[in-house]
Amino acid sequence: MRSFMSPGKRIRCFRLKRGMTQKALGIAVGFPVNTADIRIAQYESDTRTPKHSLLCALAQVLDVPVSALEIPHIKSRDEFEHLLQALEDEYRLTVTITEPRD
Repeated sequence: MRSFMSPGKRIRCFRLKRGMTQKALGIAVGFPVNTADIRIAQYESDTRTPKHSLLCALAQVLDVPVSALEIPHIKSRDEFEHLLQALEDEYRLTVTITEPRD
């Protein structure tokens, strides 16, 4: 069963949206140049699970809230919209929110 909700899938989604390579993202969060792409590939493939501190660093580089990379515990409309954006990007869906924002 495919888990599109995993942090690894979210990292990949936002990395691609930013036009970054795995190596560039890995270097940006402080991994050594010679292993940066391998480390990011391990997280994106769910071979490894990033600790919260790494999720925070990745979120900062990717310019998203850390909640956008975590398994969702949706607490606000903004968090829900980030989740919908990720789903749109990954599955080429079109989501329309018809309810007015407060």
